[in-house]
Amino acid sequence: MKLDPETCWTAVLARDASKDGAFVYGVTTTGIYCKPSCASRKPMRKNVSFYATPADAEHAGLRACRRCKPEREHASDTIEARIRKACEII
Repeated sequence: MKLDPETCWTAVLARDASKDGAFVYGVTTTGIYCKPSCASRKPMRKNVSFYATPADAEHAGLRACRRCKPEREHASDTIEARIRKACEII
């Protein structure tokens, strides 16, 4: 998947939660990667790289943000997992 850096950067600036799961962004000066919707301080554009998956960011030497936890499953996947678990309990 080819990421468009300008589209990704616009999503980061807008904290666009609809783009969560589509990509993560890494900040080279902190060594951290986040979801586009993360409430962290906005980095300088020159220090930001975009990655298709959290695994790609980790392969580049970055660690997951402790605030937004981008390495966790997609929100929709989490909801589906909760529904499955509830059905198993019932």
